[in-house]
Amino acid sequence: MAGASRRHDDIAWGGGLLTRIDPRVKIAGTVLLLAVNLYLSSWAFSAALAVAMLLLMTLGHVPYRRQLLAVAFPAGFTIFAVASQALFSGEEVIASLGPVAIHWDGLLAGLVIALRILGGALVVVVLGVSTPMNHLALALRWFRVPLLFVELLQLTYRYLFDIYAEFTRMREAQRVRLGWSNRRAGLESSRLLGGALFVRVYDRGLRAGEAMRCRGSGPVVAGSLGRPGRIDLVSVALLAEFLLIFMNI
Repeated sequence: MAGASRRHDDIAWGGGLLTRIDPRVKIAGTVLLLAVNLYLSSWAFSAALAVAMLLLMTLGHVPYRRQLLAVAFPAGFTIFAVASQALFSGEEVIASLGPVAIHWDGLLAGLVIALRILGGALVVVVLGVSTPMNHLALALRWFRVPLLFVELLQLTYRYLFDIYAEFTRMREAQRVRLGWSNRRAGLESSRLLGGALFVRVYDRGLRAGEAMRCRGSGPVVAGSLGRPGRIDLVSVALLAEFLLIFMNI
């Protein structure tokens, strides 16, 4: 598991500012920020939270391309929230096209919801890109999360990379055989790739499960976490200051 993390989580293993913070502190801070983000009906807090997470990723030397990819996923939900609120909620109409009307107060409410989604999603993204999976699993066990859940999380994480590697190999084999030379061939290759990948992954899952049962399916979580250091205390102090500023507004 650690080997898979080192290959794919290059930022989490890079030794940057965020990666040196204890994962227990990061998990507790993530849960606290998510709870406050849901509790406070404040667009200012959600906007400041999103900006702070982007700054943390910049300070943690996360490439801008990855930052854009991280923002792109929750952006789809924010667009849906804004559109649904503007079209189906509110009373003051600012524009209309036949039976479809855009409401000003609904648009404002949708923007607030979008900021809350974006802020909360970026908090989880920062936790993910700055914490290796094995450290995250050890921290979850420290919080007394059931071992079965932690092992399933680790195995799923590891298996996703196997699926991606298998997909890459199969797609490259199709490309060498000119399976993507034109649009029609590409559609046919996509259909074959989807079916073959499903069968291959299912078969590999059966073999992996049988191998684990033969070996006794021992515990996946191994190792221990050290004591929190000075950087962890500074992180807690900054987090508390950030929350106090908005709780007193």
